Amino acid sequence: MRNAQKGFTIVEVTLSVAISAIIILGVFGILQASNRQLEMIHGRMSLQEGPREALFKMAQEIRQAPQKVGANRILITEDGILNVGPDAGGIERAGMITFSVPTAAALVVDGFYEPVWSSNIQYRLDEDTHQILRISEDIVTHETREAVLANEVTALEFSRNINAPGLITITASAQRELPDGRRIPDEPIQMTAQAETRNP
Repeated sequence: MRNAQKGFTIVEVTLSVAISAIIILGVFGILQASNRQLEMIHGRMSLQEGPREALFKMAQEIRQAPQKVGANRILITEDGILNVGPDAGGIERAGMITFSVPTAAALVVDGFYEPVWSSNIQYRLDEDTHQILRISEDIVTHETREAVLANEVTALEFSRNINAPGLITITASAQRELPDGRRIPDEPIQMTAQAETRNP
């Protein structure tokens, strides 16, 4: 008696290999898309950390500056916000702010009961490196220090209404460019903080 052995034909083997390849390519494509999406979510979250922390630090320091009222009613300190004047809505906008802060001991005052100043502070965006810079100058020694507060910042703006000159709004936009040229996110993320200067 002859034992008949059955096997797969070449057509069946080719068909099963083709179907397996299609399934593997599909799974690989889904994993690649998921990985790209995860990379974008992670990039977006990490992108917000630096500028958000910088906004907090700037707002905290601006709160130490006294509100001074000058001829244009908008000066925070002698240097004030550098700008070209308010727009039609009464809003002043600038890409840089300069102000003075008192000494660490808040109770140190001069003979006229004015705070004794320790530093001139300036915040601005370096357009070339996309970094928020904090530049401080010691009033007594004139020693200047520069620190980077945040990276990957595309825009920085300080604004205030002429009817409330002590309330400063800080707006920063951030966006990351990946090595392959993609930008995360497609449009820059905009973050805002407010700080109210103290009364003299």
